[in-house]
Amino acid sequence: MNNGYYAVVLDKKSRKDVRKKATMDVVNGDHITLAYKPDDRMFKKLKCLVGKKVDAYYNQIRANKNIEAYFIRDMYLTESYKKLKKITPGQAHITISHKKGYKPGDAKSMFDKPPMKFYFPTEMATGKVKWISYE
Repeated sequence: MNNGYYAVVLDKKSRKDVRKKATMDVVNGDHITLAYKPDDRMFKKLKCLVGKKVDAYYNQIRANKNIEAYFIRDMYLTESYKKLKKITPGQAHITISHKKGYKPGDAKSMFDKPPMKFYFPTEMATGKVKWISYE
């Protein structure tokens, strides 16, 4: 097991756009997790994507009283337009913000039946694939 995660780290403009919608104390809006603590096989498979640019499309906010996130409709490698999917279980998302005492990972609580779901015209965030280590 590798101690870290692969993510699409959003560029400066996308982070700024995502954070505009934050309504809670702790503002995140900086990445989309692709694989959390991947096994060795998945780690090696995703390593070749590091540095690749990604376009992520979203048109929905899900929220509860403690956390809010954009749910990703589709992701594509910019250069080849090859579809990119989240590897570890759960819906790909960008945590926008949350209340103090909660973690960005708590957005998983809204996968199935979120208390609040809002749709809007599709927007795009861009970023690059990176490995973020906990060591």
